[in-house]
Amino acid sequence: HTVDEFAGVAITGFVSDGRQIVNRAREEASNYDETYGTKIPPKTLANRLSAYVHYFTLHGALRPFGCSTLIAAYDPATKEHSLHMVEPSGVTYEYYGAAAGRGRQPARTEMEKLAINPKLVAVASSASSGEGGGSGEGELITCAEGVKQLAKIIYTLHDEAKDKPFELEMSWLCEGSGWKHVGVPKGVIAEATAWAKKEIEEAEGEESEEEEDDDEMEE
Repeated sequence: HTVDEFAGVAITGFVSDGRQIVNRAREEASNYDETYGTKIPPKTLANRLSAYVHYFTLHGALRPFGCSTLIAAYDPATKEHSLHMVEPSGVTYEYYGAAAGRGRQPARTEMEKLAINPKLVAVASSASSGEGGGSGEGELITCAEGVKQLAKIIYTLHDEAKDKPFELEMSWLCEGSGWKHVGVPKGVIAEATAWAKKEIEEAEGEESEEEEDDDEMEE
């Protein structure tokens, strides 16, 4: 959901609760722009939504929100972008990569393998340079590559026997989009999906070959 030109949110949980948070986010972004004449900074938007969600946990007459909120935004004034997540309790943290909803833990484990943390990438790059490593190491993942990797993670964790069919939708906020929150083109998603399924099939084929080799060795 786009809440402002340079900000978007993703919701997981109760749809009705998510809509209310999206509407609140749009109000906060609009009010900030009218009051200060500039776009709302990512951290400010996250803190205001956090306070709003937390308020519903303080009174017996109110029901806490049953959803988590991911916020991606860009601040034109400081030229900085960030990702935040607001928990149903109202707690908010900033992330380099975050997952919410069902299967979030294995998804986080897979994301930790990607080069999304600038600090860790810088350390790896320094270590590689010290050891005489080749070029190409120690680089942050691009948004285009990130779309492919996220598609791979989602299809890897999806169990066709237990989980319902789904349609993959993505949005991004990056240099390629002019730092505006827009939907990822369907062609890009289709290409990422095909690549992800191919990678998964190849990985499963390698695992099957290794298992067969182990069985032969045992015999």
